[in-house]
Amino acid sequence: MKLRGTLTEQAFRKELQASKNSLFNDKSMLRFLNVLRETFPDMQTAYILYWIPEQGEDIITFLVDIDAVTTIELDCYDYSIAPIVDVYPIERLHSRLSKINQIKVAVALDLAKLDLE
Repeated sequence: MKLRGTLTEQAFRKELQASKNSLFNDKSMLRFLNVLRETFPDMQTAYILYWIPEQGEDIITFLVDIDAVTTIELDCYDYSIAPIVDVYPIERLHSRLSKINQIKVAVALDLAKLDLE
């Protein structure tokens, strides 16, 4: 998908940059960051694509570098429960997204490519 600099893209860019900053700098995100680093030891960048807060767990989907998507489910109260981690190629994500979410992923990929340069 070709990006055109629309207001929607600019809003996603701002949101995604904030998500990356939070992931790498916010202590409340440390558990997620540690799981990402265990799963992807060579990870250079990551962006939060979707966050589903549930009553007892948080489920977050990340773009990792430019080729992988991972969904991590962490229990909010019992840290001894192992996280549930699903990893899949970026291509699998594209096939089931609405147009607006395709734009969000395209912006995230653009940001990740810039990070990796």
